Amino acid sequence: MMSFEKGKRYGRYWDDVHTLNDLITRYAFHTTGKNERDFENGFASTLLNSEEGTFNAEVITQIDKSVAVKGVYCFGKQHRPDMSLDENGIAVEIKFVKYAGLKDAIGQGYLYRLRYRFVILVLIISEERKGIYEDLILGKESDLEHTLQHLADNMNVFTYIVPAYKLKGGQKKCVSFFEPRNIVDE
Repeated sequence: MMSFEKGKRYGRYWDDVHTLNDLITRYAFHTTGKNERDFENGFASTLLNSEEGTFNAEVITQIDKSVAVKGVYCFGKQHRPDMSLDENGIAVEIKFVKYAGLKDAIGQGYLYRLRYRFVILVLIISEERKGIYEDLILGKESDLEHTLQHLADNMNVFTYIVPAYKLKGGQKKCVSFFEPRNIVDE
């Protein structure tokens, strides 16, 4: 277990974070499901069906039962991300935000950093909660933005917020708290 070991932003896992960034920002989440399990299975299938050599690490999902996704034991129970790249490389958590769950997802991402070098949170906003997404785009969610940027800058927890519904013309299809640049820690 890593226990918040400082994750270096270079090497094969960092390269895989960039690959995941490209996949997430292109992925059509609004067409892939109606519940969290559908979104998880759809994105996991995309990772599993990626071309040979797309990732430097082994893709581990809950779809493929031959290898278990490693979790973190905390608060008296095991918390397991939806998928990972290697046993301690990158955790990927997908949350469908209908009524609640935003705070839980952020907390889960923080806990996953105990084991994994990098954590990717994909928060899919339901149409019922589209006000959150619209407020974020309009800059009305500055405290949330600061929190997610802090997690990205200091904890290697990168968050993507995407709508589960069709957007109006001109709206961003993904709000990302990942800046694809090389930062080499000294």
